[in-house]
Amino acid sequence: MFLGIHFISAQSSTDFEMRLENSFIKLYENPDVAIQAAKEIRNTENHLAIKNILAKANFLKGNYVESVRVTFEKTDAKNADPALLQTFMIAREFYQLGFYNQTSFIISPLLSSKTASKNSDKNVFYAAVYQLEAKNFIALHQWKNAQKSLLLSSEYAKKSSDIISKENQLLSAVILSETKQDKEALFLTKSLLKSLENLPHASYIRSATYQLQGNLLFKQQQYNQAIQFLQLAITPIENISFEPLKKNIYGDLMKNYLVVNNNNQYDFYKKKYTESSKLLDENIKEARRQLIELNTNFGVEKNIRLAQKKKSQYVLTISISLLLICIAGIFYIKEIQKAKALAKQIKFLRSIVVLYNQKNAEIKEKDLSKKTLFIPKEKEKEILDNLNLFEESKKFLDNNMSLATLSAQLGTNTKYLSEIINKYKDRNFNSYINELRITYAIQLLSADKSYHQYKISYIAEICGFTSHSVFTKVFKSVTGFSPFEFIQNIKSST
Repeated sequence: MFLGIHFISAQSSTDFEMRLENSFIKLYENPDVAIQAAKEIRNTENHLAIKNILAKANFLKGNYVESVRVTFEKTDAKNADPALLQTFMIAREFYQLGFYNQTSFIISPLLSSKTASKNSDKNVFYAAVYQLEAKNFIALHQWKNAQKSLLLSSEYAKKSSDIISKENQLLSAVILSETKQDKEALFLTKSLLKSLENLPHASYIRSATYQLQGNLLFKQQQYNQAIQFLQLAITPIENISFEPLKKNIYGDLMKNYLVVNNNNQYDFYKKKYTESSKLLDENIKEARRQLIELNTNFGVEKNIRLAQKKKSQYVLTISISLLLICIAGIFYIKEIQKAKALAKQIKFLRSIVVLYNQKNAEIKEKDLSKKTLFIPKEKEKEILDNLNLFEESKKFLDNNMSLATLSAQLGTNTKYLSEIINKYKDRNFNSYINELRITYAIQLLSADKSYHQYKISYIAEICGFTSHSVFTKVFKSVTGFSPFEFIQNIKSST
């Protein structure tokens, strides 16, 4: 059985279970086929389990906006089990869109309230929840915690889901790779590929495993072998809409062909990577915006439902009416003060912008004739132009962005890129990326007051930081204020 089946009512037919299982299996073979199969059974009373498949399929396609929409689509979850599944789906959306601290916050109650034994019919559900927790720990570089969660997930998955078990093996190999145990990781990926021979439908996991093997060989400077494995990864899914996975493989192939000086193949995969990145970046940005908005509305609706259980309809109606009157009054007052507030805010923000511009002006006045590394003028101009495009694209919000990653994306090497950043930006790579993120944070907080209500750690995640403390430190070094002080200053001017 798999995630979703355990939330089917006792009256559900065997035919329904079989069709639902078929949709789930298709997820890892072709998400478009899985979506079509799921939609054909969409009108049943157990549609929350189907929503889970639809949301997952759209994520695998790179259609993040649709994945968020499906997750928050209204459903009649009148008992505890569907509510658990809905919460899990929301946590998964936050993880998939890079909000790792918020993911931890949502997952925690699911596990703390766990009462099921290892023989429970909810084995697969807790296998999936612990796996999501492990992925989140990996994103936060908390390797030991990730390993503990994977062990628990695998225990629950033993008799319930081969797919989750195989994914856990791949995640274990990722942890080994990240902790510099490359030989062990390579051995585990080989073992996993052999076991996947018994799962012909698991194309996604197979390609992801080949990709990891390619990365491990790249680290060992075995570039031609790495290319062979990456080609094994991309070939079976080239015509399947696993867009995020394909984008990552394109990036890895581009990097390897650059190292072996195969310009034709490098240009070919650079174009594919760029096209794929553009589409996915636009989609993920809109998905993040919708996730914040829909999750806020979801929380409000949940609180209203709880209130309805405790109060009579009459009292609730009066309360809502009074609330609306108060909101209308506040809105009216704020409209009157709008001009003054805007003037104060502009004055406040200008003081920061002036400092920032002065710093950049001093950088531009540096003596450009001083060089520590010779770079051809044409190459230098190309890198600078690409850096400008990089800044406009907001790819610096990717918390996995590194000097090596960016140099591969820009079609240069790390030495050239580091020299250009030091020379023209007057800072090292980490400072350059962090200041771009802080500038984005300032724009975000200044332009949209809805962000003032969120935790600082939440804002840090949106802006590409995995650490609350680092975000606060860098923010203060750039603006002279802590994030909290900055928000309070804006609030005081309204």
